Amino acid sequence: MQSLAFPRAAVTRRGGFLALSDAFSRAGVDALLAVVLMALAAALLAFLPTAFNVDSWLALVTGREVWQNGLPHHEVLTAMSRGTVWIDQQWLSQLTIYGIYLIGGLGLVGLANTALLVLGVAGAILGARKLGASPRAVLLVLPFCVGLIVYSHEVRTQEFAMPLFAATAYLLAGDSRAPSRRVYWCLPILVLWGNLHGSVTLGALLVALRGATMAWERRKLLLSSARQWRRPLALALGAPLCLLATPYGVSILNYYRTMLFDGSVMKNVTEWQPITSVAVLAVAFFVTAAFAMWAIARHRSRTTLWEQLALLALAAGSVDVIRNLLFFGLFTLMVLPVALGAGARADSDGQPAVRGRGAINALLAGTALAALLIASVVTMARPASTIELAYQRTRILTIVENVTRADSSLKVLTDVRFADWLLWRDQALSGRIANDARWELLTPAQMNGLQAVFTASGRNWKRGARGYRLLVLDEKYEPAAVKAFRSEPGSRVLYDDGERMVILRSAHEAG
Repeated sequence: MQSLAFPRAAVTRRGGFLALSDAFSRAGVDALLAVVLMALAAALLAFLPTAFNVDSWLALVTGREVWQNGLPHHEVLTAMSRGTVWIDQQWLSQLTIYGIYLIGGLGLVGLANTALLVLGVAGAILGARKLGASPRAVLLVLPFCVGLIVYSHEVRTQEFAMPLFAATAYLLAGDSRAPSRRVYWCLPILVLWGNLHGSVTLGALLVALRGATMAWERRKLLLSSARQWRRPLALALGAPLCLLATPYGVSILNYYRTMLFDGSVMKNVTEWQPITSVAVLAVAFFVTAAFAMWAIARHRSRTTLWEQLALLALAAGSVDVIRNLLFFGLFTLMVLPVALGAGARADSDGQPAVRGRGAINALLAGTALAALLIASVVTMARPASTIELAYQRTRILTIVENVTRADSSLKVLTDVRFADWLLWRDQALSGRIANDARWELLTPAQMNGLQAVFTASGRNWKRGARGYRLLVLDEKYEPAAVKAFRSEPGSRVLYDDGERMVILRSAHEAG
């Protein structure tokens, strides 16, 4: 009896392994796509401290403000803009980030951010497959697009838009191939998106564009049937109206006007500048864009008019503003594999399973999953100090706290890289920090004044620092300002680690 039981158990175990191997073999290249996604998530978590930057602390600070005091309408956090109108378009994502922090600290915030980014990429891959792309074509395009996407891996509110963009793009692409009432789901998605991140304007543009292309496709029917106008008009007019579905109502238009058309903001924020301002990104973008245009032009019948126009619009938007590059990468990942076609060597459902390949795929998937689980556990166990010390310094915070508490009239002028982190760590600094990453709250004159201070340029360059005695600067980014303020009569260096510096000016020099 015992001699028969052992072989039967062995066969069962071996059968289970063979079944798993066969399953991964049948999955083919799709299994490799899943492995890439898990590997991407693990890699992002491994380098998580570098993902916490200016916008990360801004999201936490403003999320805490919404949590404690409700939806803001006037600025209370910074000195230069105190009392001015503050339209917090991203209030819902900020509140969510702060809520995540309350549950699991900075580790969980980073984990959620990574999940949103990977979910956006996964959505684009799934969309490409649903639209008819072969897994091999997706795998070919994936490195090009991921290179453009991971540039925006910073922990911030923008990541909330990624899954929504992928869902919107898929609904619109699917509708451009086979019109369906499902396309109306784009409108509630835009409403949610409009309370999470300003990139909803891109989503509204794509939905309105679908309304325009639908009208063009039905141009003959529109003349004979008023009913045919219903869906094109619902999309073309409904999309911009969705932007108003926020607690701010029509006032939100002032925010979009400032962010989209104010040249002062674009001049002072790198991500609002043209793609050519960052050479490495420009090369990667133009190579990917040229490849996409070539593939679509070579086989125009494989993509629809809406997909072609949407790709051109997103490419043009990326040339104009770096921040749009993320969405160009996601859309290209969804559409370019479709343009490349299935190919002669594409996997098919009827292809026989290859056990050797299935075993390799299973091994890769198991390894990637283990790496992801380990990275997730390490992330959750990581002390907050190891994340903050990627750029900030605890000693800086201690000095700023001691000096400002000793003199309640002291106000702080700081490099924007420190402003929101200081506000996050010491809530008592609210209203005493000159400005933070919300450049849209400043007037053009204030922005120009700050630019003059940090570059120490112009005859009256110190005017922007008038009234600010405590300075927190970075010699790597503001060498001229550091040199000039250090040489001021009566100034004292309270902290200097060879790069970051805290300087206390004399009351006379500060005016």
